[in-house]
Amino acid sequence: MPENSQLFEVLKWFVAGGGAGIVGYWLMENVPQLKGLAAEYKRYASVALSAVLAMVAYSAAVALGYQANPGDLQGWMEVLFAAASVAVGLSQVIHGRRKLR
Repeated sequence: MPENSQLFEVLKWFVAGGGAGIVGYWLMENVPQLKGLAAEYKRYASVALSAVLAMVAYSAAVALGYQANPGDLQGWMEVLFAAASVAVGLSQVIHGRRKLR
């Protein structure tokens, strides 16, 4: 497992370091199509975007051999839920810190 790979480090940051939440929040604030959404839809899009980014990053890490394959459907559901939860939680913390002061 090439753990010194820069790609591995980026994927790890996306999944375990909250990178998906940070990038998701940045996209929501800088992509005109997302920025212009009504508040309620923007919240749903933010949650979905952060979760998807984390799950895609984890799946890529498995496909590239950086992460062990979780095995069965239950294993996949558990790790993808965990990755999505970290990302969504962090994106909402960032939103609260920056917008709800």
